[in-house]
Amino acid sequence: MKNFFHTTTKKLSSTTFVILICLGSINLSAQWQAFTPSFPDTVGVFDVRVAPGNHQIAWSCGMKFKVTASTYSWVQGVEPNFSKTTDGGQTWTGGTIPLGVTPYINNISPINGDVAWESHTGWDNKIQNFVQKTIDGGKTWTRFMKDQFADDNSYVNFVHFWDAQRGIAAGDPIVAPGQTTPFFEIYLTTDGGKTWSRVPSANIPARLTNEYGSTGVYQVKGNTIWFATFNIQNFQTLRLFRSNDGGQNWEAFDTPKVGFFAFADALNGIYSERITGNKLQLRRTTDGGKTWSIVNGSPGNDLLTSMTIVPESQIIVASQRTNNLNPPFFTKISKDWGETWLDISTGDENVGAMQFASPTVGYAGEWQPAKHPTRMYKYVGSSLVGLFSGKELTADVNTDPNPTTDFLNVKIETARPLEFVILLNEASGKLVERKNLTETDAGQARFDLKNLPAGVYFLTVSCRDGWLTKKVVKQ
Repeated sequence: MKNFFHTTTKKLSSTTFVILICLGSINLSAQWQAFTPSFPDTVGVFDVRVAPGNHQIAWSCGMKFKVTASTYSWVQGVEPNFSKTTDGGQTWTGGTIPLGVTPYINNISPINGDVAWESHTGWDNKIQNFVQKTIDGGKTWTRFMKDQFADDNSYVNFVHFWDAQRGIAAGDPIVAPGQTTPFFEIYLTTDGGKTWSRVPSANIPARLTNEYGSTGVYQVKGNTIWFATFNIQNFQTLRLFRSNDGGQNWEAFDTPKVGFFAFADALNGIYSERITGNKLQLRRTTDGGKTWSIVNGSPGNDLLTSMTIVPESQIIVASQRTNNLNPPFFTKISKDWGETWLDISTGDENVGAMQFASPTVGYAGEWQPAKHPTRMYKYVGSSLVGLFSGKELTADVNTDPNPTTDFLNVKIETARPLEFVILLNEASGKLVERKNLTETDAGQARFDLKNLPAGVYFLTVSCRDGWLTKKVVKQ
């Protein structure tokens, strides 16, 4: 019912993004490669998903929004869009998704390059709840579950398919035939969406007063699936629902103001909580969401655009913005569950809805930009792969002089030629300067520290083989 990127129309509020179709790419000399869409407008991408079992395929979806530096509101009457890649992000194609007169899309769930599902709520004269499927790469879409949901007000929050046959569609709490109290409408299919069965109320925690689901806010790791709920009266998060058996049985945990949340596996996860203003508090779980502990660190007080955990590494990646329209934009990573953060960004990459399939394969869409058509992003930072993999780099790295008062000379020697990124960060994680080295086994770089305040800095050397950090003291 509510998406934390875009407050949904469920109770008819306002909110967020849309999508594109790419013709070519723009090399920003950074970890994200931007692809210029053929869609001739500024729109906002809010959901990106990688196809199960094939990291070369990813789909995204979104909508048109009216955006200012501090606000954004949904533009009704504009059809949602999708974009997809089938070659690992080198090229992107897409189109519109036919819905009602005032369409509102919630999420997309790809199976392969031809088959994908989407959930939405559309309005003609009344709310229309159903999910749609394409089998021809998005050229045409077929409606499913048109008469399945018990009531218009149930509102479909997401649809997800584990493979071509097994899927789930979840909506808000509604009284079912033969029942006297509302419970969440959760349906399962095992035949590719031909038939759906509703999960019985005995398998789902009872609804709290004013509790509804959040549109598109869900996570899946294997057979474990989570979704968040909120109080429609004050838009505060209420609970996190979890199923460990693919949606057949559910439990719910109280969560204080969960915003973005991500899981590395069935047990380990993290979520963000906005305390006051833009100040962020992170919490971590090691038991799948039952209990959460406060993390003594934060990516900073800028607006959080997206947050995810890189598979196979348990590294948190966060993207942030100072406002909705103008740079600088930030990409930050944490290797210690949010305690400390490293800014690795160029300031130009307005990255949202990040999805990593592995430490070397990642996709993202752009928050609705102000001055150019919306972009899709592919993670291509080969020299930053070490940061995302968490592997320790075996190399001789010399910093001289250290301590220093003006210049810092860096020498790197490795057994074979490699491409390097060298980051100089403040102790807080803020990026001071970034240098790139082409493939070499004996690289050198020089940093000018004359105008920096005295204190401790950290030098990070990264390549595809791994990373290492050196402490630098400026006197």
